[in-house]
Amino acid sequence: EHHQSMEFRLALSSNPEFTSSVLVAYARAAYALGKEGQVGARTIFDIAPGYLSWKSKEDLQRELL
Repeated sequence: EHHQSMEFRLALSSNPEFTSSVLVAYARAAYALGKEGQVGARTIFDIAPGYLSWKSKEDLQRELL
């Protein structure tokens, strides 16, 4: 049997800089999705992490894989 898990955890009290960075990242994702012709509402769970980065798909693959 193979058991694998991935966990993302973040604990913040009050951090306006982080909040603004998250909002900008999701605005970037919405813009990219719109350029691809995708329309409609999305939740944060619907947005692939690659859309949140300013790096290219190739750069992300090279650095993370």
